[in-house]
Amino acid sequence: MSEYQEFTGKTVEEAVKKAREEFGVTSLSDLDFEILTQGSRGVLGMGAEPARIIAAPRSALGRPAPRKEAVEKAAPPVEPTPPVEPTPPVDDHPREPKPRRRSERDSESGDRRPGRSSSGREASKVSDAAATEVEAAVAAGTSSKAKSEQGDDEVSTEALEAGKEILEQLVEMMGYDATVEVTTGATAKITIYGADDEEKEALGALIGRKGERLSALQHLVNLMLSRKMGTWTRVLVDVEDYRGRRERQLVEVATRAADRVSETGQMLQLEPMSALERRWVHLALRDREGIITQSIGEEPQRRVVVLKA
Repeated sequence: MSEYQEFTGKTVEEAVKKAREEFGVTSLSDLDFEILTQGSRGVLGMGAEPARIIAAPRSALGRPAPRKEAVEKAAPPVEPTPPVEPTPPVDDHPREPKPRRRSERDSESGDRRPGRSSSGREASKVSDAAATEVEAAVAAGTSSKAKSEQGDDEVSTEALEAGKEILEQLVEMMGYDATVEVTTGATAKITIYGADDEEKEALGALIGRKGERLSALQHLVNLMLSRKMGTWTRVLVDVEDYRGRRERQLVEVATRAADRVSETGQMLQLEPMSALERRWVHLALRDREGIITQSIGEEPQRRVVVLKA
């Protein structure tokens, strides 16, 4: 009979802790385990899924266990849960945003003043507790190659066109003079462009601080699109190439952090990011020799750590 048992928790760390308490082991190296699902917080309590692992004490196995075979025997394949972005509160007056400080406008546009180095603020050293979490996650096989954040989502042409129609209706209902365009390729998305400079400025209200309103708009479009398509469908929504600028900015940040890690050998953590932004960082460093990335922490403070392979 297999010595493996299944454990669940809000996070993988909680499930591992339960397994260690059950088997009475104090060190992570004394436990042989495999992660079945990472878990999901859902939205407003709906669609939440616990983290699941199977584990066994190494002392009871008598030899190194083929964990992959054990997983196949212990549990059937688990279908991945579609990612759902959190919905910020709805603003009743989207066209009259509060005046923003210079620093907030620069953050949204992805622009930085020339000659100023922000590497000290972009990446920071990892605490001992976070370092332990990173090492445990890497040892468990959940490094930067995590499929939940690195998987390439393919969007059909039909879904993009249907999403475009929905977004055009929403833009018209909100009273903006704008056009909606579909971009295909490596990053397929639907983008709203203002008809003139005044409308482009007004469209900034749809982005919000750190893209919060844009995430809400995208979530609304995806809900309407999924209902129309009859199955869960996700498209990327952008406004005046905000996401494109943000992606390019994060690629630069990730590259500089990787350079510092290569030079010093010390792991660095980036600022908390959304799942989409973390994915951009993972992909930017996926082929970087001698460097791996790992996401740690809980939403909305989940962040990427860059470390040596």
